[in-house]
Amino acid sequence: MPSGKAKESRAFQSPSRYIQGPGELRNLPAFAANYGSTALAIIDTFFYPEYSVKIPELFQAAGMTAWTVEFSGASSDEALERLIAFCRTLPQIPDTFIGIGGGQTCDINKAVGATFRKAFFSVPTALTTDAPTSTHTIINNPHEQPRLMVHYKNPDYVVVDTEITVQAPAWMMVSGIGDALATYIEAQASFANNNVCNAGAGDYRPTLMAMSAAKLSYEILLEEGRSAIRAARQHLRTPAYEDVVEATVLLSGLGFECTGVSIAHGLQAGFHVLPVKPLLHGTGVGYCTLIQLIVQNDSRFGEIFSFCRDIGLPVCTQDLGLTPENRDASIRALVDEVYGKRWNVANVPHYFSRQTLIDAIYYLDAYAAEQA
Repeated sequence: MPSGKAKESRAFQSPSRYIQGPGELRNLPAFAANYGSTALAIIDTFFYPEYSVKIPELFQAAGMTAWTVEFSGASSDEALERLIAFCRTLPQIPDTFIGIGGGQTCDINKAVGATFRKAFFSVPTALTTDAPTSTHTIINNPHEQPRLMVHYKNPDYVVVDTEITVQAPAWMMVSGIGDALATYIEAQASFANNNVCNAGAGDYRPTLMAMSAAKLSYEILLEEGRSAIRAARQHLRTPAYEDVVEATVLLSGLGFECTGVSIAHGLQAGFHVLPVKPLLHGTGVGYCTLIQLIVQNDSRFGEIFSFCRDIGLPVCTQDLGLTPENRDASIRALVDEVYGKRWNVANVPHYFSRQTLIDAIYYLDAYAAEQA
């Protein structure tokens, strides 16, 4: 994500098409036909046994060809190199690349498609992040901070088949809401700091449309998020569920990429130093959103704390997996990993010290204990 002061020009970017609804997976051949007659589906391991058969059959019925390859779910340099090498063993480089799976599957698919400058589609099977719409890939190498790989375009299609996503465990959707919850709060901080937006690869400011998308996402989450999670726990596709899907994937995706990120994403980027089981990206971002609100002395803190607690996002270090024995050292290690090192931690319109960030984490623990 870029840092620097914005000038007068504005920028916005987005996927070419966004499709959401039940049964949309079966329309992939029709969408891919806009770009040619061949496709490669990069499929998450969990879905590979079913979709490695189903996808080629759908394309064959349309007079097209689709190959498949299994992806383990770790978006790393090694995985990217391996998939690029696999593509070169095919009879031809596919016209379209289709990532079917979680956020890392969609991310690695974007990287492979962009490498060959071909069309690429994101087909998320769970709603863990707002990654499907974006122009970048997060590379997660072992024992390193996440690294952004920015591509020359956004996905050509984002296809969300809600008959598939509603079957995912509800905690995955909770993570997606956590990621999206930060979008408007961070957009406001970034805008107030006159930071460049994430679109356009220059010194551009956000458009009104981008800020509006971020705000609408936020409003839908707070209004319908509890109902959507209740439906997701029972695998029920309700109108509230569909609205929150759009808020977490499309609106938040447009919002974060075309505005800016701040403390919530910057602090989460250091979570790899914590002695805990790795958390989903959005789960960590949801927690760090509460930390950002404390640092900002934001009046929305109480409302958003209650929302996070109600849907199952972490609201204290114990929820993250820390113990009384390792809490103090872990908090300091986390802050030391990002403070003064991640520019987005400082992407707010006021200065705050390292100790302020540490104190915010302790304050959230104290507040959560009072609300228990």
